[in-house]
Amino acid sequence: MSKTKLSFWLLPFLVITNAALADAVTNASASHQHSHFAGEQIRANGAFSCDFIFDFAKITEPAGAAIERDRILMQRFVLEFTDPDSPGMLQKHIPFLPTSPATALAGGRYLFQSRAQARKYEKFVTELYTYPAGTQFLSRPEFGDPECRDWSVIEAWNFASIDTHVAFRTERFDTGRVIPRQEKIVEARLRFQVPRILDEARQRGYAEVHVLHQPDDHKVQLVYFVSRMSELSPSQPDAVALEKISTDNPLGDRLVSRLNLTRVFDQSMFVLNVWQPYRPGDQGAASLWPNSPPFPESACGDNVCVPSQGEHAQSCAVDCTEQCGNAICDAGEDLDRCPSDCEIPIANQGIAAPFQ
Repeated sequence: MSKTKLSFWLLPFLVITNAALADAVTNASASHQHSHFAGEQIRANGAFSCDFIFDFAKITEPAGAAIERDRILMQRFVLEFTDPDSPGMLQKHIPFLPTSPATALAGGRYLFQSRAQARKYEKFVTELYTYPAGTQFLSRPEFGDPECRDWSVIEAWNFASIDTHVAFRTERFDTGRVIPRQEKIVEARLRFQVPRILDEARQRGYAEVHVLHQPDDHKVQLVYFVSRMSELSPSQPDAVALEKISTDNPLGDRLVSRLNLTRVFDQSMFVLNVWQPYRPGDQGAASLWPNSPPFPESACGDNVCVPSQGEHAQSCAVDCTEQCGNAICDAGEDLDRCPSDCEIPIANQGIAAPFQ
């Protein structure tokens, strides 16, 4: 009887083990090659993504100025409120795909050093960040139908420098699982699939790959990027790169067949803006605008001082005071024009307590 009971209780685990073993065998060669891929692993444990419709008719300042101000304030939040990992936010890619003369698909794809930082940032974006004039970020009139969530990073791998990224594709899947133990199995099997995914991405010439999991929402996400494929043009974004990544067979087909996932989102977009690690006073690497022009970008005269872009009182007196960029909110500075120095607009100023 004891043997019968033992076999009964072990059965589900044996099924899991056999499934994982099958994946392990089929991936043995790729697993061996994993550490020998060109490029390098991105040391990220957390991620965040947001998708929404952007309406240019509802903004009251240049889009580039608004993006740079948000960049500074959002990166400062991670740096100042989510220690101990610094700089915290490793990167962000802003997607952009015009859908009409006045609207576009937009949002963000982020990587963070820690899982906790991504979780805290999700709360900041969806609840606590209030600009302008007390308006919660996602309630701004120019944003429509937002879908945002934080993620665990299964793998993030860079094949080509971030300054080459011009377009990317996102596939999102429902896992179909309903309990935590089932999601743990999904996570384990995702990890088995990573070498094959990376190998396929390498063969296709992709620039970067993120493999993400959200067990609470029962979601998996793949984000993969392509480098520039056509000459820089002030009149055209890199449509060749976008066409390539959008017409390639979905990289996630393997996950659909091996993990029995359901694809619920598949969208390719241009990269509008790339955020790099932040330093106090906005003295770190400048954000990148790989398809601008013709897409909007920041510039001197847009009423936001951006020290990382080389703006200061001598180079851009119309935007910058003498002290802007010293990480101190001096007399004559305000949040609108000098976001690197003045207080982050947070709805609940007791924010540190729930995050400790």
